[in-house]
Amino acid sequence: MRARFQSSIGGSVSIRLLLVSAIFPLTAGRGAEPTASPERIVWRTPVSVAASGDGRWLATANRASGTVSLVNLTGTLADELAIGRRPGAIAARREDGFVAVMTESGDLVTLAVKDGRLAETGRVHLGFEPHDVALSPDGATAWVPLAATAAVVAVDLASLAVSEPIPTGPLPRFVAVSPDGATVAVACAAGAEIVLVDAATRLVRSRHPFKGLNIGQPAFTPDGATLYFTFTYDGGGTISPGDIRRGWVTGSRLGKLAIEPDGGTLHGLTLDVPGRAVGDVLGLAIVDGGRTVLVAAGGTHELLSFDVAAGLPWTQISGAEVMDRALSTDAKRFRRLDLAGRPLGLAVSTDGSRVFVANALLDAVQVVDPTGPELLWSMALSRGEVPTAEEVVIRRGEAIFHDAQRSLDQWYSCHTCHWEGGGNTVTFDTRNDGSSATYKTVLPLWHLDQTGPWTWHGWQDDLHTAVKTSMIETMQAPEPTDNDVAALTAFLAGLEAPPSPFRAADGSVSEAVERGKSLFESARAGCSECHAAPFYTSPGLHDVGLGKKEDRYPTYSPPSLLAGYRKTRWLHNARARSIHDLLAGPHSPEKINGQPALTEAEIDDLVAWLKTL
Repeated sequence: MRARFQSSIGGSVSIRLLLVSAIFPLTAGRGAEPTASPERIVWRTPVSVAASGDGRWLATANRASGTVSLVNLTGTLADELAIGRRPGAIAARREDGFVAVMTESGDLVTLAVKDGRLAETGRVHLGFEPHDVALSPDGATAWVPLAATAAVVAVDLASLAVSEPIPTGPLPRFVAVSPDGATVAVACAAGAEIVLVDAATRLVRSRHPFKGLNIGQPAFTPDGATLYFTFTYDGGGTISPGDIRRGWVTGSRLGKLAIEPDGGTLHGLTLDVPGRAVGDVLGLAIVDGGRTVLVAAGGTHELLSFDVAAGLPWTQISGAEVMDRALSTDAKRFRRLDLAGRPLGLAVSTDGSRVFVANALLDAVQVVDPTGPELLWSMALSRGEVPTAEEVVIRRGEAIFHDAQRSLDQWYSCHTCHWEGGGNTVTFDTRNDGSSATYKTVLPLWHLDQTGPWTWHGWQDDLHTAVKTSMIETMQAPEPTDNDVAALTAFLAGLEAPPSPFRAADGSVSEAVERGKSLFESARAGCSECHAAPFYTSPGLHDVGLGKKEDRYPTYSPPSLLAGYRKTRWLHNARARSIHDLLAGPHSPEKINGQPALTEAEIDDLVAWLKTL
């Protein structure tokens, strides 16, 4: 059942007050009680914000509560509407309408503002993890990347008809449409690639790969000549103080793609200042006719402002480990505004005079004057719910997980490697296995308290100790307090694998999936001996012939197979790039248990089954 909430918490709220209200939300000024009784809601966690074309309303997509909040630009929380599991993004349509997508439930929903309240006007099921939404200039078409199937679709918002999927690259997460509506830019996280799609022909026009991960929001300049985007650079260095400070492990970047008839040219700008790096860049906005670019850095709780018209030291897309000193000390070209919390999505008012920020960990929407930049006011989205002591601890752990200031010189957070609690698309030397320069794929953290022992080699059999070791060795930070470790462990214990979009809503599966399940559980394939339900792992350690002589530990702990459809690299050393390659190669039965190799038809069935986990 969709539910409605109303409130009238209004006025200007200081950052200090919001930091308190993020833990103990305001109770004064409460509006009407909800007209229905949904599942308990404490925090909203807004991840995306949109501004209506008439300049009256803001709407936020709230990931934790599954709601959209409506905020009047006078600073009043007007309404809240439940729309589905884990909204991922929201965009403004025409004067008083919005379009939102739900990453987990897979729906696209159209909304209208009527008499100061939100109303759902349409819904279509897209499936396959829609992560973002961008609208054509006339507001008639929504472009949505489907992360689970490596495609983007166009949705006619009048009829809610969905186009045939347009193949992009693995893990397309963010999308932008050019001002003339002719070009759609899709940011693909796996392989780090910007893909340009011709909106008319719905064919890929060009591909622009580079070295990186966690690509964020792209945006076109008003003339459509340039596309800016954020991303994390993969330096490939070892987790040591020297490599970290040189930007050889990770780095935050602003990317620039010059749009040309035959493709485009990529450049990059490092955002990291020595001793005070930037963490987890995601949101991006362009104001002042393309002169100023704003970047939300969620890991370091700030908004970055760049005067691109004044000239910036652009390099090759993967060049320059730290920011040019002439730029880092030039307050006219580069400024940093502390917003606290975790600023994520950005939106710009129709006249360009205001930038709106979805601040997830403040549970607030913020309004910024981009000319400063200066924070004008913040609006708490809660209705005054009081969290339990356990919920406070978990929320603190969530803040630690996303906090790049918990690492050496604030270069990265836990989330940098474990995107939304999962893994990522590169290998890292985390040093948590007692060795150096042994690069491994990043394991997802879902159901962490029930899937020990931990690390690839399974040498950690106490979760508290494992978390503490990672906070010290991987983050290269001062030793955390026991309360810090307890809070982070409590948050991690609550992370659950997302439901598979390859299952029908009623849980039914195809005959191919049933055959794959039988094969998975058979002695011939032998999969379930190490990967047992319900988490598709096991506590035992195994040697399946995939190690190297230099490995400190000869055996491995079987990783969970839940949400494996998201993975782009398999095995500890990433030697397999697909489930098919895994089963036909290093994990073929004849190499694991001496059974005959799988046929192509059997591999197809087994892949179909594994995608449903």
